Amino acid sequence: MLGLKLTHLFKRFPSSLPFSTNSTSNYLNGHFNCFLSNQTSTLQSLLQPHALIITSGNSNNLFLASKLVSLYASLNEPTSSTKVFHSVCPKDTFIWNSVIKSHFSNGNYSEALDFYLQMPASDTPLDQFTILMVVSTCAELLLLDHGKNIHGSALKLGLFAWNSAVGSSFVYMYAKCGQMGDASSMFDEICVRDVVVWTALVIGYVHNGESEKGLERLCEMHRTGGDGERPTFRTLEDGFEACGNLGGIVVQSSLLSMYSKCGTPEEAYLSFCEVTDKDLLSWTSLVGVYWRFGFMTECLSLLWEMLEREIHPDGIVISSVLLGFVYNALLSMYCKFGLLTLAEKLFGRVPEPNKESWNTMVFNYGKRGQEAKCIELFTEMLRLSIEPDSNSLVSVVSACSQL
Repeated sequence: MLGLKLTHLFKRFPSSLPFSTNSTSNYLNGHFNCFLSNQTSTLQSLLQPHALIITSGNSNNLFLASKLVSLYASLNEPTSSTKVFHSVCPKDTFIWNSVIKSHFSNGNYSEALDFYLQMPASDTPLDQFTILMVVSTCAELLLLDHGKNIHGSALKLGLFAWNSAVGSSFVYMYAKCGQMGDASSMFDEICVRDVVVWTALVIGYVHNGESEKGLERLCEMHRTGGDGERPTFRTLEDGFEACGNLGGIVVQSSLLSMYSKCGTPEEAYLSFCEVTDKDLLSWTSLVGVYWRFGFMTECLSLLWEMLEREIHPDGIVISSVLLGFVYNALLSMYCKFGLLTLAEKLFGRVPEPNKESWNTMVFNYGKRGQEAKCIELFTEMLRLSIEPDSNSLVSVVSACSQL
């Protein structure tokens, strides 16, 4: 079918093209870029540049052929991708990866694995992208032995210990095949661990019925992880599932309190919704998060909702709401009258000043001519991932211009 369509399109092009092969390649690159940026692109619109590639003598251009393979795959045409792949000679690693990906992304896992198994006979070297796709293929097909063989290849290539993407794919593969001992050993061998590696391990434990170990790893992630290892909502989601499997409602609430400090109020609210039986600790945790980010209206709304549900707030909830309103008002008053020493003392007495408090101090340091303190506090805000408002940004820019 594809051949018939291309033959029909050949008639639109003259037999002798008035431009060189290089100029044609440049034209086609531009055509492909337009195609990729056009969300309404169809199979019919791709056939025309494909025909031009053939008639202009660019059939063996590996770059263009690889693009064709990927584009046909994006249109759910892996069979056409395969035909393009077979028409190219010689082949490099990139086009092999492209055809493997075309089948993998369309759910043809067996075909993707078959292409990988053909690579050694062609003397084409593997790279990290080959390994990533084929390991994921083995995971989907539950082919543990093939996965172990690929693991050996990755070790020989030195792609494992310092590549978190490759490492996490093996953790996922072993976990998917029910081999959590191997998944854990694999995890321990990875030198650079990011949130993807941790998430793969936590998900593996939960999905293999070892919820307690999954929860232990989740807590370890929070305790030892740096900025690149902060939990995502996907990690947290499986943490809540682990708690549910263990009947750990109290632990769910503790996780909410612990992990909501790592993300945004929106993520904290999603985590709150995941708690099956919301107790006072759950509500208190969310109020604390909103207070920390300066969302005082949301704090007050939560307090009213608690009262409507006949959940009696304790002193922590009430003090958080009252302190939020009173504290910010008092801080603003001190700053307004130029009493920055008192404002500093008040700011320093609160364990976790909220976003509004930070912005108030930065703005007033700049306004009162204390440029060094303004920049210093602003830098600390960024380090703590506290979002500056427009007043803070103006103050810092002005402070920098004065130094």
